[in-house]
Amino acid sequence: MKKYKLLYFVSEDKYFLSHKIKHAIYAKKNGFDVLVVCNLTKYEQKIKQKGINILGINALRKSINPLSQLYLIIKLLNVIKQFNPDIIQNIALKPILIGSISAILFKKKVCVVNAFVGLGYLFINNNIFTTILRFIIQNFLKIILKKKNFHSVFQNNDDLAFFTKKKIVDMERTFLIKGSGVETNYFKPKNVKKKYDVILHSRMLKDKGIYEYIESIKIIKKKKNIKALLLGSPDNKNYASIDEAELEKWDSEKIVEWVPFKENVRYYLNQSKISILPSYREGLPKSLLEAASCGLPIITTNVPGCKEICVNNYNGLLVDTKNAESISKAIRYLLDNKNKREIFSKNSRKLVLKNFCVLKISREFANLYFKILKLK
Repeated sequence: MKKYKLLYFVSEDKYFLSHKIKHAIYAKKNGFDVLVVCNLTKYEQKIKQKGINILGINALRKSINPLSQLYLIIKLLNVIKQFNPDIIQNIALKPILIGSISAILFKKKVCVVNAFVGLGYLFINNNIFTTILRFIIQNFLKIILKKKNFHSVFQNNDDLAFFTKKKIVDMERTFLIKGSGVETNYFKPKNVKKKYDVILHSRMLKDKGIYEYIESIKIIKKKKNIKALLLGSPDNKNYASIDEAELEKWDSEKIVEWVPFKENVRYYLNQSKISILPSYREGLPKSLLEAASCGLPIITTNVPGCKEICVNNYNGLLVDTKNAESISKAIRYLLDNKNKREIFSKNSRKLVLKNFCVLKISREFANLYFKILKLK
């Protein structure tokens, strides 16, 4: 079998380790020489220990300075020339933009897989800045994504439909792969005493519905005591990040218990009765996948990405977006109905095992790579 070269371009090594490492390992086992290009932090060695080569490149997510972006394109282009990949997979919007331009400038025709992992801050918010920038980016994507060697991957049908309706992508080179998957042998139910009634674990971003979660807990606490956990750290490279001082204030006021990001998320999931994510929009949230794999009932918003993991009245409840009252009612209902929680719990685990195990998703990406290489 010919040895193909696969280059992943992603913003952060932390994201790659949590979301893509299993895919890379599977690709390597199936004949690919793999290189990851991203911003390096403390997770570099962990990726290397998995047998995956990694190279540092400073891709600041928050920066939109044209000169810094041009410098980034030049640096990435030099890496591409040296590695000479058969496939470049760009992951998330900014790497898609930078990686696509670099691939176009590369003299050799290379297969490009642009993986959209949620439309994020730019598409959720509608202020003047994001509206103008979104218009520019959509029209730029409309030019580059229709190239014959470019392929687009979406995590949910809504994002795919949005891009096809806007005629940004061509259907024949567009694919649906549902998220990153979850390690079901690791994230599994454990029969232990529950410390928390509800858990919300994610990056501490406004777009995750953190404020609505806090308000819903306040509403419930007017009538009954509830133990609520907020697990995760701010993301200062994201415009929607919540200040640490505000998180500490909620903790000190005993509205919720705030615990900064921990590697061992499973420990906290297994101590919780219900998982909640009142997000405004997602690609396909790994936090809910992890919770469902651990057999937690889910409460989440009826928005793209979230509704793929929570089937209403099967393994959880869908609530209205930006509506603390709707969230509080759902929490109270499940806390008062142990039998319903137990049914939802079993169904969450079934749903993940059938549709979202990491081996299934890794296989789908590998099959896509071989498919597009044949069309090259």
